[in-house]
Amino acid sequence: MKVRLALALVLLAGLTACTSAAADDGRDNCDDWPVYATPSEALEQADWVVTADVAEAVGSETIHGAEAHVYSVTTVGLPLFKGDAVGHENLKIISTPQKCSAGEPYPAGDPLLDQKRVILFLTREGTGDTWRTITPEQGVLPATGDASLPDRWPT
Repeated sequence: MKVRLALALVLLAGLTACTSAAADDGRDNCDDWPVYATPSEALEQADWVVTADVAEAVGSETIHGAEAHVYSVTTVGLPLFKGDAVGHENLKIISTPQKCSAGEPYPAGDPLLDQKRVILFLTREGTGDTWRTITPEQGVLPATGDASLPDRWPT
């Protein structure tokens, strides 16, 4: 009887430890986001790559279970790297969240927050005119003054 009780306690302790480890492992990623070695590699995978002036945050959208920030951007007269050459004055862009649950969706910071002119690597979200950055970390690149795509990511 004592052996069964001891075995039950060991099993219960083991299950509790596994549950706690799973809950506290720090993983709350939406997907295993691809990592692009260069901006050119990200350009190949994106649906639309365009230079844009970020105006302001204009709301939020639920993406992968998280409240993602939505920004208004302007692309009129700015360099286009891939996709349709339609200039937009008030295009809504979703900044893809780094996490997919309640709480802070951008623990490492929102890459569009406080940006002015950027190069956006975008994919269409759904069937409408909603666009989002292709990954949380490599969907936004500060624009250079020479209107070209940089060879590498900033360090």
